[in-house]
Amino acid sequence: MKERLFILGKNFLKHELISNSIYIFIGSLIGNALAFLLNLFFARSLSYVDYGIFASLLSIITIASIPGGSISTILVRFSTEYYSKGQIDKLKNFYEKSLKFIFSFSFVVLVIFIIFSPLIKDFLHLDNIWYAVIVGLCVVAGYIQMLNSAFLQGLMKFSFISFVNVFSSFIKLMVGVMLVLLGFKTFGALDSIFFMYITIFVISFIPLRFIFTKRIESEARVPIREVLTYALPAFVTILAMASFTSIDVILVKHFFNPTLAGYYSGVSLIGKVILYFTATIPAVMFPLVIKRNATGKAFNGLFLFSVSLVLIPSLMITAFYYIFPEFVINLFLGGRSYLTMSPYVGLFGLFITLFSIVNIFVNFFLSVNKTIISFMVVGAAVLQIVLLWAYHSDFYQIITISIFVLTLLLIGLLFIFLKNFTSLVQIKKIYLFLIPQTPNKEL
Repeated sequence: MKERLFILGKNFLKHELISNSIYIFIGSLIGNALAFLLNLFFARSLSYVDYGIFASLLSIITIASIPGGSISTILVRFSTEYYSKGQIDKLKNFYEKSLKFIFSFSFVVLVIFIIFSPLIKDFLHLDNIWYAVIVGLCVVAGYIQMLNSAFLQGLMKFSFISFVNVFSSFIKLMVGVMLVLLGFKTFGALDSIFFMYITIFVISFIPLRFIFTKRIESEARVPIREVLTYALPAFVTILAMASFTSIDVILVKHFFNPTLAGYYSGVSLIGKVILYFTATIPAVMFPLVIKRNATGKAFNGLFLFSVSLVLIPSLMITAFYYIFPEFVINLFLGGRSYLTMSPYVGLFGLFITLFSIVNIFVNFFLSVNKTIISFMVVGAAVLQIVLLWAYHSDFYQIITISIFVLTLLLIGLLFIFLKNFTSLVQIKKIYLFLIPQTPNKEL
């Protein structure tokens, strides 16, 4: 019995999803811990009003960076495919074209932020127009670093990605603490994000240098039509996904007074701890599924294994939030007036748990080019916005609306998966995958 358990444990750790996830998890855990400490420092050092401003601006950065997320998905997909097939010439050509596009796109985004900064100031009731301009610079820096980060993920350089997460988060922590202590308040918090992105972009060139040293013997044509066919639905899908966990913070900032908006931002921060623990799984799963699909290998077991690795810790953390909400608030936010939000901690954890599961389903479908799900995801995101705009009498109503919408979406995605990717034979294979008999057993 002990020998069998030892073999199962050994096989478990040797699985490519687990071994690579460990790299990313350790780096992300340390990086997220540093980021979380910085957020706690902001929550405790800034006033409720200033922290509410920072949280709402952070949501603007998240939403404005969504095109970068969709572009990143495209970069990962095609860089993984070219690298897996040994098409380095094509990989280099793809990087060069992507670099030109990113810089051009970033310039346009910065101009748009400058033009619309008065509208952002009025909508969020800000007292300084420069908040919007600094947010624009952060978004542009995020787009630029995203190029190298996406190629690292596509080339499956997971150990170096782990290092980048830790180092850049340390830079962000140092810069953020220093600037806030010097009295720059919300501006200092925003500047820390900018410096983190620049750090990522610079050091990520180290493992990518072989792309630039490769001499192209023949012109490698990038399949523009194939890229665009994938890019458009992927873009709107990722836009909708980011909206699920950002639009509530923005609308609360719009409809509620600044102090209550700060309270909601605090409980939102606590709920998103779940993402800190589970976000590494879809990040690793995505290129691995692409690689298996490109080389003709089965991938259902890998996906279901990923779902279980997200679902279990998410439910455990949510249960802890329900049982000990005041302890959690004291731990993460230092208590104070945030304790009035204790009835919502567990509920928000459930909201983020549902989002985490939906997120891994969406990543799976995009990795196998099932972009048809974009209609369903976008529809759910629009439904959430409409319902929140119409019904926002209190925080309970806001959170339950988000839970309701994500539940409907998850049911729809599960139906599509069961219809297109499962059979009795596949279920047997999945069982063998989850309980492997030899170290090299692969579904």
